[in-house]
Amino acid sequence: MRRLSAGLLWLCITLTVPAAAQTAPDPEQQRRLAEQKLKLVEMLVNAPAAKAAAASKDAETIGLIERGRSLLGSAREALAAQRYPEAGTALDEALRSVSKANSRNSGGLSDSVQKQRLQDMSEQVATYRGSLVEIVKNPKNGTEAQSALNRVDALADEAKRLATAGRLGDANKKMAESYKLAVEEISRLRAGEVVTMSLKFNSPAEEYAYEQKRFQSNEILVNMMIADGRADGDKRRMVDGFVQEAGKLKSDAISQAINNNHKEAVAAMEKAFTQLNRALQTMGVPAF
Repeated sequence: MRRLSAGLLWLCITLTVPAAAQTAPDPEQQRRLAEQKLKLVEMLVNAPAAKAAAASKDAETIGLIERGRSLLGSAREALAAQRYPEAGTALDEALRSVSKANSRNSGGLSDSVQKQRLQDMSEQVATYRGSLVEIVKNPKNGTEAQSALNRVDALADEAKRLATAGRLGDANKKMAESYKLAVEEISRLRAGEVVTMSLKFNSPAEEYAYEQKRFQSNEILVNMMIADGRADGDKRRMVDGFVQEAGKLKSDAISQAINNNHKEAVAAMEKAFTQLNRALQTMGVPAF
C-alpha cells in the first residue's frame, strides 16, 4: 500500500529559500551548473523524440531543433572560454527550443511508441481516477469531485477517439491533459490529507514496470510545463537540478533491474519519481 502526500510541503520549501541563499553563485558554482545543464540539453537533443522532430516535415519544428543545437554549440564555446553566465543563458534557450519542438512533434514518434505511451498514460489516469471516484462519495466535496471526474473522463474519451482516428500524437496530448487534471484536482480536493492508494503486485519486477510507467507520465508533464514556459527565470536552475537527479536515479534503477535486483530498482525509481514531482511543484503543478 502506498501513502501519497497531497500537501504542497515540497513546493513551500522550494519557494521560501531566504534571500541570503539566493545570492549569485561564484564562478566555480556557475561552471558546475552550466556543465549540468549542458549534459541535460545534450541528452534531450540526442533523445529519440528530438531526432524524430528533426526528421519531421514541419519547418517550425525543424527550426526549433536546429536552434537548440546551435545554442548548444555556442554554450560549449562559452564554457571553454569560462564565460559561464553566457553558457547558462544559451543552454536555457536551447532547452526551451528542444522541449517546444518535442512537444510540437509528439506525433513524429513511431506508432508503436505512441501506442505504448498512450497505454501507459491511460493506466495512470485510471489509477488516479479511482481516487476521484472515492472523493465523489464524500458529502463535503463530492460535487466538486464529480465535476472534476467528468472533465478527466471527457479528456480521456477524446484521447481515445483521436487514437481510433489514427491521430496518436494528439491523443497522447489529450491523455496527458487528463492525467495532469486528475493529479491537480486530487491534490486540491484532498489538501492537507494523506491520500492512500492500494496497489498489489505479483512480483518486484511487476512493481518496477509500474514505477517506470509512473516516471514516464511525470516526465511527459515536466516537458509540457517547460515547453509552456513554466520553468522560466529563477525556477530554471531548480527544475534542471531535479530533472538531472531524476535521470541519475533512473539510471541506477535500470542497472539494478538488469542485475535482477528489482526491489532496489523500485526504491531507486520511487526516488526518481519524487525528484520529478519536485520539478513539477517548482513549476506550480501540485503533484504528489
